[in-house]
Amino acid sequence: MDTTGKGGHVAADRRPVLLVSSAHETPARARVWGNGGWERPEDREALDWLVLLTYMGWGVAISSTDAVEYHLTDETRWLILATEPSGIGSRAVRAIESRMERAPLGVVARAAPHGSPLARLSGVATSTPRMEAGTELSWATNGRSVACTLRAPLRASELEVSGGATVWATLEERPLIVERRVGGGVVCTLGFQPSAARDAAGEATALLRRLLVTALNEPAAWFDLDGTLVLRMDDPGTAQNVHFEGWAYRELSGEDWDSVANELARRNARLSIGYCPGWVDDGDAAKGRLEVSGSVVRRTPGAVHPSPAVRYTDVAGLLPGTLHDYSSEYAGIQRLRARGLGDVELHGYTHMHPDHTAWATAANRHEEQAWYRELGADASRAIRSRPDSDHPLRLGVAELGRWFGGSDPTALICPGDEWTTDVLSTALDLGFRFVSSYYLATRIDGRFCWATQICAPYLDQPDHTWFASGLPVVGYFHDREVSASGVQWLADALDAWTDAGARRLIDFRELAFVASSRLRFYLAPGGAHTLLVTGTAGRVPAREVPVRIRGRHGRIPAELALVTDTSIVDLAVTDAGDGTGLAWIPPTAMAG
Repeated sequence: MDTTGKGGHVAADRRPVLLVSSAHETPARARVWGNGGWERPEDREALDWLVLLTYMGWGVAISSTDAVEYHLTDETRWLILATEPSGIGSRAVRAIESRMERAPLGVVARAAPHGSPLARLSGVATSTPRMEAGTELSWATNGRSVACTLRAPLRASELEVSGGATVWATLEERPLIVERRVGGGVVCTLGFQPSAARDAAGEATALLRRLLVTALNEPAAWFDLDGTLVLRMDDPGTAQNVHFEGWAYRELSGEDWDSVANELARRNARLSIGYCPGWVDDGDAAKGRLEVSGSVVRRTPGAVHPSPAVRYTDVAGLLPGTLHDYSSEYAGIQRLRARGLGDVELHGYTHMHPDHTAWATAANRHEEQAWYRELGADASRAIRSRPDSDHPLRLGVAELGRWFGGSDPTALICPGDEWTTDVLSTALDLGFRFVSSYYLATRIDGRFCWATQICAPYLDQPDHTWFASGLPVVGYFHDREVSASGVQWLADALDAWTDAGARRLIDFRELAFVASSRLRFYLAPGGAHTLLVTGTAGRVPAREVPVRIRGRHGRIPAELALVTDTSIVDLAVTDAGDGTGLAWIPPTAMAG
């Protein structure tokens, strides 16, 4: 249960990481952090750290600079100062030193100005604004030297390193990350702005994660998301492809979906299907023949019918002679779900402007794209004019539950990537875990937190650099490509992603388990290596979930005990060859 400490931020609550943030970046009362678009690195330093730590499976408490001493507890293992280092005063530094004398604590901060309290603690300072750029990065871990070439130059400060501090990583052979042991802990000083470094190269994110799991020499566990591609298909179910001239194509049939399922099965993949469960009628009987649940229905402008029950034959519309068999598609999606190859998510209720009557009577209803955006600013007046029970998200969730059953949708995919803050607030109320746009918003402690480091390139744009950070990548596409180019288009794209380094092809349901779970790896009394998994929100993963572990001083146990709310099981650990071990959490261990 979250508690609130001084300044209104989430208090430690036995969470292993305390993240210090500026109030303007993580306002305590806001339900959404970040804006879903590009933000300057200096405006999202703490947010980037929060997302990385969440996907590692590490619990995070957040504090302001002036409240560090109130929130720093004996449970804290890492303190990350994601704010201007010059703002860390003597009182906070004294609290940090005192805590490091009592128990192991790792501290991460940017280099502070010469003569500042933090510079004294870290043994590292920067006294010049001059920055140097480079691409040759190297570091040492577990007695091994590792080097890589960044895809873009990284800008770093010149660091003054005093006695007692050692260089952990270099850029062009100049100090980049410096460690200093203090008591039972370590202060890690960064010679760069971490969010700017993440933008320059995904390897910077992977390097920071490596720092967190090795520098303290304590047992550590984190989710292994290297090479993880989340598959997302948009638009099944919507009438947009029947009515909008700029987006006309045949709805996929059940047989098409069987072919999609076969391609997924060949690659052990799962697919998130961004489905629209409401089909909007334009009322024009001359253009086509509409059947619902096997019966021809009276054409009513703006009427909404359940997409799974619709068969629409185009007579004189955009694609004369075409059968859009949504009912066959629904059956095919159900077969795909039954095979364990994916699930449906919400792509809006209808994908179309919520004032369906106004759309049906508008002269430009077939040409103007704005009519096919359901949740953006242009649609907000129509949404506000309705009772809350008729909100498109509430209607969409209800219809998905009616036709597809099972758990509630995990991800909201806003039509045309348009939304408002009110829409995101309603999505939180409805329990969504993600909002998927080009960037991804993840639900963390009851709010959406946008991550500019988790991107959604189009599925025909594979590249190995997407995986450099070790964070998941969302590969999205539309049913339109499969309709126009055949299922081979999908097969070729998936093979290209595999060649680019995709090791696991998952859906949002699987990612939700990771994003909601917290890991703790420790030596139990008697010396047994134990992995505790908590905070899963009752979610059971569809398949095994990989976890990396590292014992004290880099040792790797041969097995460990997995402890959950429902079971204790023994897991085998294999040597991953990079100083870490690999274990797999089985779904059976999470089932009640």
